[in-house]
Amino acid sequence: MRADVTRARLLAAVRPEDLLRFRSDAAGAQPPKRLTELGKKKSGAPRISPDGTLVAFISDRESEKPQLYVMPASRGQAKRLTDLPLGVMPASWSPDSKRLLFAARIPNAPPPKDVEPRKRWEQRPRHVTRAQYKADGQGYIFDSRAHIFIADVSDGSLRQITHVDVDDRAECWSPDGRRIAWVRNRPGRGDYNQSDLYIASADGSSARQVTSDVGRPISPMWSPDGKWIAFYALDEPTPWIGDPMVRPWVVNVESGAARCITKGYDHGVVLLPPPAITPGPAWSPDGRTVTAIFAVRGDAHVIRANVSDGRVETIVGGERQVTYLASAPGKRLAYSAGDPRDPSELYVADWDGRNERRITQLNDELVRELDAPIPTRRVFDTPNGKIEGWVITPHAGHLPAPLIVEIHGGPAGFVGDLFSTSYFFKYVLASRGWAVLSLNPTGSGSYGRAHAHGIRGRWGEHDLPEQMAAIDALISDGIADPKRLAVAGYSYGGFMTSWTIGHTDRFKAAVVGAPVVDQISFFGTSDIGLWFPAWELNAEFPRDRAALAKFSPLSYVENVATPTLVVHGEADDRCPIGQGEQYFASLVACGKVPAEFVRYPGGSHLFIVNGRPSHRVDFNARIVDWVTRFTAD
Repeated sequence: MRADVTRARLLAAVRPEDLLRFRSDAAGAQPPKRLTELGKKKSGAPRISPDGTLVAFISDRESEKPQLYVMPASRGQAKRLTDLPLGVMPASWSPDSKRLLFAARIPNAPPPKDVEPRKRWEQRPRHVTRAQYKADGQGYIFDSRAHIFIADVSDGSLRQITHVDVDDRAECWSPDGRRIAWVRNRPGRGDYNQSDLYIASADGSSARQVTSDVGRPISPMWSPDGKWIAFYALDEPTPWIGDPMVRPWVVNVESGAARCITKGYDHGVVLLPPPAITPGPAWSPDGRTVTAIFAVRGDAHVIRANVSDGRVETIVGGERQVTYLASAPGKRLAYSAGDPRDPSELYVADWDGRNERRITQLNDELVRELDAPIPTRRVFDTPNGKIEGWVITPHAGHLPAPLIVEIHGGPAGFVGDLFSTSYFFKYVLASRGWAVLSLNPTGSGSYGRAHAHGIRGRWGEHDLPEQMAAIDALISDGIADPKRLAVAGYSYGGFMTSWTIGHTDRFKAAVVGAPVVDQISFFGTSDIGLWFPAWELNAEFPRDRAALAKFSPLSYVENVATPTLVVHGEADDRCPIGQGEQYFASLVACGKVPAEFVRYPGGSHLFIVNGRPSHRVDFNARIVDWVTRFTAD
């Protein structure tokens, strides 16, 4: 957004191949203007220059990998700035609108450009020498490093800023454009899950580390006076993927003294799933506050925190989830938000959150056609205390109804006040007379540290009784039919589904999506395997073999009496497809229940979110078909 005018310009990649510009001013929202139109080629990550005249974006319009481009903000000919072998990551503008700062993975040896030599190069032996050698959604990264670059917009010159044999990313400019800050992974095993914040002159000289005992700093943002850097981090150097208590911090650039801003506020910020880049905390012009999106009891709100005393104020609240935030500091906010009735739309508001206006109608037609059932929040009494969940109840004349239990991933994920496009199956089933239960059991994010960390070392054992107590409450209320229960989950939800059917025979159908069923093989094959089980289960291989086996649903597969569908992306490096293969093969070997296996070619762990549309439709349709087949009257 431009900070020097009252009119807000918002850029969003609505379709993978196009960029649209949305404008909003005192007269209200205006129709979007298409900036690019490239057929099946993709453009994304648009960034408007501070002076409002140019747009930087990445696109694969002329190459296999996404490259950096600039074009006039009013639409015109795009100029290509890079030709890097593995593509580039999203860029940020210098304050003077003359340079672009970005990260790009650089191979140790550049691949051949000709077709046949390139094919042979792609089949070369993969010599791995470090812990982090693959990443979900990216594939093998064993022979490349992410480095920082600066591109000059006028002459197209390119300068590599960092050269150390570690990964550098999450870069940002100082307010005067003379310095940069970025995040650097630690060498050795720390390469896997530990990092620090660095600063340097804009030419790369005088580089120095400014944090050392902060957990996984990401998304740095300089203060207006250039004396501080705000960022997101954990209280200790633990793996952030397993811990939702990521909060805004601030570090003094000169002394390196760092502290958590919101230590007294028991909620964490909302991060975009990698490789997407989460914007850093938004400073106020006077440097007294920072603004970010926090997860709050199933919702996601825009919260403003006082940097000196940590006092927080809700700027954008309500029963909804804000999913992306941009700002013109001190003037305007722009954000995407959705609720159970409406998928995400774009909004603008004053800096204090007042005068909110919706400026897009991207989903109005869809919402009118769907008439989707609305989940309601409910509190359940469980053996571990009160737990919140969301319930979709069919019309009273159809009760008791078949019930599907949707178990979220993480375990630090959470369900709440949001229309879910990834788990669309639950709306389809609800429209056919089903009840739907989505619970936030112990381990879920958005309820504070104790709730989130309460599942560590107790996977399945602690949260299954909570799930069953909620089911029994719906049965007792006459909502759910105890003879027609189904369960489905993905990722940690896949673990929990396979754990559940290995410990109870109450369910008539189960869908196990991208699960972890064998903690020992997960340790050795997942892109997070070296540290995730150690933190989540308090168990490390090879020392704790018995504990890892205990928390492996594969250990209980002979108990399964529920017809089970296993679904998995073939390119999943987070919960590798071998987990799904082992579970399916074991079900077949036991020979007690119907079992089927669906594999999605090219699908990463997040294919249900950002994969091929046909695969995402198929995933939801198969769940509907499977649970319907085995729960018929």
